Amino acid sequence: MIEVAGLSKRFSESILALDGIDLTVQPGEVVCLIGPSGSGKSTLLRSINFLEEPTGGVVRVAGKRVGFVERNGRERRLGAREIAAQRAEIGMVFQLFYLWPHKTALENIILGLVEVRGLSTAEAARIGHELMAKVELSDKMDAYPEHLSGGQRQRVAIARALAMNPKVILFDEPTSALDPELVGEVLAVMEKVASEGMTMVVATHEMGFARRVAHRVVFMDQGKIVEQGTAEQIFGNPQHERLKRFLDRILV
Repeated sequence: MIEVAGLSKRFSESILALDGIDLTVQPGEVVCLIGPSGSGKSTLLRSINFLEEPTGGVVRVAGKRVGFVERNGRERRLGAREIAAQRAEIGMVFQLFYLWPHKTALENIILGLVEVRGLSTAEAARIGHELMAKVELSDKMDAYPEHLSGGQRQRVAIARALAMNPKVILFDEPTSALDPELVGEVLAVMEKVASEGMTMVVATHEMGFARRVAHRVVFMDQGKIVEQGTAEQIFGNPQHERLKRFLDRILV
């Protein structure tokens, strides 16, 4: 479902955020990215959906090159409208929610369905009601983001991503901005989404979630994939010294 080959991203002469990343994600697979802050997890996710334009390498989602089209041995960068259409297939949930503050929870969810997918407001609202129920917020349809807790806002953001019926969803540390007591409600929704077969790539500091849900855990450091394997392998029998030091510090 996702193919990343030789992906690099340089922000400046001294900052190489991604250094030759190779990664494949199968349909229905949940991959958790772990690693210290600044290891490249967020940049990798943002490069997959072209929020960051890679310096080098190739990203494909469902077999289609992201951000570029290749013809006759040459590549052309896609236009803004074409890139937006690709992003509609690649859901993303951010650390800081990014909900429209002047729209209700339901309106935030259905906006993309009307503006991008071209659905009628009535059909979009029907889907929105279903998704609000899915994330257990049926009683918050008309609430504005300022009247929602951080956990509720993140659940609306997940519902918004699901509304577009994407092929994959990328989660960029979705619980790191939440109070600890609110983390569980968001992780529970993410586990439900994973159990229904959604392809997910999750950058996270929640090791318990990675243990329970991930089919594969990928440890990144300094813009590189250092080690990857099943949760049992990564947490129970790490091989690389850098991963061992990382786990020693966080698994206390």
